[in-house]
Formats: sequence, structure tokens, C-alpha cells
Amino acid sequence: MKKTITFLLLLLFSNIYPQLLVEEFNYTVGEKLSDNGWVAYSGETGTPIYIVSGNLEYPDYVSSNIGNSIEIIGQVSTSEDVKKTFTAQTSGSVYFSFLVNFNSVTNAIDGEYFVGIVNSTSGTMKGRLFIKRDTSNFAFGISKAGTNLSETEYTPFSYSTNTTYLLVLKYTINSGSSNDVIELFINPDLSGSEPSADLVTSDNATDLSEVGGIALRQGNSSFDVILDGLRIATSWGQAPLPVELTSFTATANESTVELQWQTATEMNNYGFEIERKNAFSAETAVSSLNSNWKKIDFINGHGNSNSPKNYFYKDISSLNSGKYWYRLKQIDIDGKFEYSKEIEVNIEIPKIFSLEQNYPNPFNPITMIKFTIPENNLVRPQKAVIDVYNVLGQKISTLVNEEKLPGIYKIEFDGSKYTSGIYFYKLTVGKFSQIKKMILTK
Repeated sequence: MKKTITFLLLLLFSNIYPQLLVEEFNYTVGEKLSDNGWVAYSGETGTPIYIVSGNLEYPDYVSSNIGNSIEIIGQVSTSEDVKKTFTAQTSGSVYFSFLVNFNSVTNAIDGEYFVGIVNSTSGTMKGRLFIKRDTSNFAFGISKAGTNLSETEYTPFSYSTNTTYLLVLKYTINSGSSNDVIELFINPDLSGSEPSADLVTSDNATDLSEVGGIALRQGNSSFDVILDGLRIATSWGQAPLPVELTSFTATANESTVELQWQTATEMNNYGFEIERKNAFSAETAVSSLNSNWKKIDFINGHGNSNSPKNYFYKDISSLNSGKYWYRLKQIDIDGKFEYSKEIEVNIEIPKIFSLEQNYPNPFNPITMIKFTIPENNLVRPQKAVIDVYNVLGQKISTLVNEEKLPGIYKIEFDGSKYTSGIYFYKLTVGKFSQIKKMILTK
């Protein structure tokens, strides 16, 4: 039986920091990697790196089981090395992650590097990732620029075949010309902040001028490795399985909006803040009123889940007519967050004045009164007044006395300080007026 070893190099990127590169090799099987956005820079006429069928899978990894993968084969007569660049970084740290499955490593006794970090203009590798074998097990290693045993930091030979490992390769840029630091994390704790590294190297080799690419090397030792799910970013964060939002919709119903969304998977999902912004509009006229995002509510998440979860929220804020935008702020248990896409919904402008029957009716002691103000020719607010009268025609309360934009409104009447009986409420807007009867029963 052929033994296989699967390694995971996972980038724990923060949800609020940008990724520099995501590569899931979703290309046609049999094509060369250098025909799909990667650049061959060494051994260009030799054996290329090919796209192969299938992908690597690791529980809770965001780039798991997606697209295809590539095969890197060492110790062929001539071999092609490739690189891919991203936005160059001149400060801070850069984290690299990917899935690797070694089909064989037969003679890497002295160690062999197959991944390296480069700048955006050359293929000279700094921050090299090694694998080395003894009679039965493997060790991981890193160097800044070296290729021999004395220049490489290795782990013990404690990693065995048919076992999955979580690793993170980190390049930290420091001031000066020869003091950048390379670190390797093996099975780091995912529940908190960045832990201490398992391997660190900072020899006095010359630093990269900037960190701007990743290189894949086919090498001189005999090995065969499948590589998949490459992710590069500038921050460590807790996100091995993000909240995967599969749908997010909004439906207007008069002055309310119903939101629905579904997640496919969740990990450490504390919940969702619902945010809204709006721009009241009438034809081509738009007001900037309340144009900033505003938190309107919070919905608890399901924590950890690998099955679809459905969410529903009804915004009953008595929205004015016009366009509104909604988004979700998904928050992890550790406080990190990311935003969903924005969705737009339109509350239609009423065509006529109306004063609706209060609900409930009879009531005790609170009831809701709904009224609408249509668009006028001047596209401006109109003075609206709602007064409440007893059966003697005496005004006992004024519920509304202010300018209102065109829209649908709701207002409460609290009858707790009044006696049971029949009352009347009257809406007046300009020349329009309407009266309705309501019954307070205690």
C-alpha cells in the first residue's frame, strides 16, 4: 500500500485585514501552472508543474476541497520552478498557508526545500521551507537563505505519515538589511492570539528588498507532493472556518423590511449585528439624511456548525419612503469581524393620504395608529398633526406635531391615564384631514 502524508499549512488571517493572494488552482486538468498566471523563472524548458485532478481536504480550512491542485515532482532531469507575485510588502509580517500531500519522499536525507518567499522582481528565495526524512519519519525545517544542514533549523523527526499537521510560515520585515525573521508554527492553538513559533531563524543573510511573491521549487531530491489551497495575508487571526454566508435578501412590506440570510458553515460565530443606512428619495431628489451605517439590532449566531442555518429579522422601524441598504457584521467569539455584501431595498412612496384604523381596537391601554403622507410636488416635508379627542370634543392629547417626509408612519397612543370609553383621533396635513374612532376598554 502506498503511504501518503498530508500536511496543512494554514494561514490564520484576520477577518478585518485584506488577503494578498488566494489560489485554489481551479484550472483545467493537464494545463501547466505557468499558463494560469504563474511565471516560470528557472528551468523554463524543463518539466513543468501541472494542474492535477482533485483537491486536498482538511476539516475547517476555508480553502479545503475547492478546485483542483498541482503536483510538484523533485529530482527530474530538468525541472521548472514558478512564482506568483502579489502586492509588495515593505513592513510588518506576511503569513503563508497551503495544503500539502506528500505521495513520496525517498531520498531527502539532507533536506530539500520546495517553497520559498521572493520579492516581486526576482526568483531568489528567502524564507525557505524544507522537509527532511530519516528511516521512517519526517522533520520540518526553515532557513532564511541557506540550503545546507548548518544553515537550516529543523524540528525533531516526530512527524509521521498519514497524519495531518497544521503549519504557518511567517516572514517578518525588520528595519536594516540583514535582520528579517522567518518563523514556522506547527499545530498552533486556534482559539486565541498568535502563539510562540516552533521554529525561528534570523541568520545574517541579506533580507529581501520587499516581500512580494511565493515560489514553488521542484528540487534535486526525490519527492512527489500535491499542493493545494494557497492563502497569503498580512495578519494572524482566528478564521480556519469562517462563517460562510450563502444568501442574504431583503423584502419591503410597506414601512417594514424583512431580512433573511443563510449560512452553510459557522465556527466560533458569536452573532450578527444588523446595520442599515438610507437616502430618502423622490424621483431624482435624494437627501443625505441618515446616510451613515447604523446598528439596529443583534442576532445570536450558532457558534460552531457544519450544517445550513437560517436567520430572519424584521425591521419594524416605521421606515420612510426611499432607498435603504442593509449589511451584516458577522462577529467571532474573539471579537474579530467581517461585513457581508450590501443589499438594497426600496420603500415605495405613498400615492395618497390615509389614516388607518388603530390596532388593536378595542385596546388596553396601548394601541398603534398608522398613517401615510404622499409625495407632494415640492418634494419637501409637510406639517402633520394627530390629535386625540374625547366624546365631548375636547382635545386630550397631541401625538404628532411636526414636519414629515412622504412615507408610512406608526405612532402609539397610551390610554393608561384615561377612562374607558370612545375616543377619536384626527390626522391633519395641509388641507387634508381624516377622523377615526377607537375604543379604550379597561
